[in-house]
Amino acid sequence: MQKNCCRCPVEFTQDAFAAENPAVANALRAATGSESPRVMLVADMNMAQRVQGIGSKIGRYFQHHGIALAGEPVVLAGGEKAKCEGFASVLEIASAAIAAKTGRGDAMLAIGGGSVLDVAGYAAAQVRGCMKTVRMPTTVAAMIDGAYADSACMDLDDVKDAMRVPSEPSAVVVDTTLASTVLDGVWRGGYSEAVRAAVVSGPGLMARVSEAAEQFRARSVSDMSGIIEECARARLAAGETGFAQWCALRLEAMSGYKLPHGYAVAIGIFVDCTYAMLRGLLPESDRAAICGALADSGAMDGAVHSRHLFARADEVLLGLDAWRLSTGSEAIVVPKAPGEMAVEERPDRGAMKKALDLIQYPS
Repeated sequence: MQKNCCRCPVEFTQDAFAAENPAVANALRAATGSESPRVMLVADMNMAQRVQGIGSKIGRYFQHHGIALAGEPVVLAGGEKAKCEGFASVLEIASAAIAAKTGRGDAMLAIGGGSVLDVAGYAAAQVRGCMKTVRMPTTVAAMIDGAYADSACMDLDDVKDAMRVPSEPSAVVVDTTLASTVLDGVWRGGYSEAVRAAVVSGPGLMARVSEAAEQFRARSVSDMSGIIEECARARLAAGETGFAQWCALRLEAMSGYKLPHGYAVAIGIFVDCTYAMLRGLLPESDRAAICGALADSGAMDGAVHSRHLFARADEVLLGLDAWRLSTGSEAIVVPKAPGEMAVEERPDRGAMKKALDLIQYPS
């Protein structure tokens, strides 16, 4: 059940807004077809507040490269709240875009975590027939996975990603130094996407991700840039996967979006891998390696605060029904080994309940 691969250019870089770095400028010129593009800026508040002088730095960068800023930047609070507050953030961006007289010949530069990228993409897809977007992810999870989606999603009526529109970026620029702006829980949870990419990719990447897990917990962004890029490239090569998705989406919604996305994905990986082991598909040794990487990196730290969710197993399993409604099939993807995935056409709900019972809590 693997889906599209990102077809847009993807650039990995450092210090993207240094005057001598052409990556962002080139992406904006290519998106608009203009040497002097007009660009609307949407930014994550966390990044704006945690990178000293970033506004001025972006302004100088635009001036140096002949880029015109269209209207005032829109700064949004990150996190899932931006996607489930009655479309207020989408309308804020759309109104700003219209006020700035932007259109199909202009571009939107969206800088933020996955939620901000979703909100910006949702608005851009509908303003004046679809604005071009260039995405700059600021969280590890978005750098490895979310930034490459070909759609933008919003939450509605306690259903995660209930609303979806086509919204493929014109380009993605990944500056791994921006990950230094995120809170510790968002950083640790983001490693779940590295593990997910490695499980789908194969044993070589899985071994490297496992070896780097404790170093990742120590939070050295410079040391982790290489593994983040490697996992992102593996995800790009494999395309989108349904592995660990159904459970993560359901747990986020059940928590009222208090459970961060990365932590939810880590739990989803644990559940699907444990389920695969119980079904005789995944050897215990492989399951232990996968779940060990999650624990060592801190990606499973959200489990201890989510015990009340696991106790409502029947409600968690409603995520399988939501998955069927979204995909048209009950089928889920689980691993047989790193790099070898199996499709369970009709998941065994009894085995899923047992997998939820076996979730390990950090000490």
